[in-house]
Amino acid sequence: MGKSTVWTDKEILEAISGSNQINEAIRQLYEGYYGVLENYILQNSGNEADAADTIQETMLVFLNLIETNRFRGESSINSVLYGINRNIWLTTLRKRKSTLNRDQLYSTQQEREVPDISKTLEEVEGYQLMMSLFEKLGKKCRQLLHLFYYENLSMKEIAAQEGYTNDQIARNTKLKCMKELMNQIEGNKHLKDLVKNALGYGK
Repeated sequence: MGKSTVWTDKEILEAISGSNQINEAIRQLYEGYYGVLENYILQNSGNEADAADTIQETMLVFLNLIETNRFRGESSINSVLYGINRNIWLTTLRKRKSTLNRDQLYSTQQEREVPDISKTLEEVEGYQLMMSLFEKLGKKCRQLLHLFYYENLSMKEIAAQEGYTNDQIARNTKLKCMKELMNQIEGNKHLKDLVKNALGYGK
């Protein structure tokens, strides 16, 4: 199969899942997404070294998702990498805060904590589920819920950014959007639990 200079999502997934030109596929991932993933870390209390470590782990988790057939391209690679990167970095920040508190209390030597990859995969699957459900909503609902649950903006900030008259109107719109979202999974307790956990983690 002839490859373009910049590969499509489909070409990258095919190369990784079939172990065909996997090194080139990984190079494409780094060249195409490193900048935006690094920017997220830098804007959220991290430095370039933090970004390098987090992005490396992000790529490993993403490769694992593909190799174990837990990701088949239902969402864009960009969305999934962003979700993984964000989840890993927020987990790192929480662990650092916890470690700092322990050091202040006990003055013990900090031990390097090993990331819980299984937990990360669980969180990513929840994020993927939410993205697939969001895709079935209208553009306004999709954007509002993403900003609230995954960008952690307040209703006042969302109202200003999205052009709502005030935050109460934004809040009422969010309620309607959530009802529409839950109607998609009515009667499926497993999906409801996944949604609850995914939204809880996002917030």
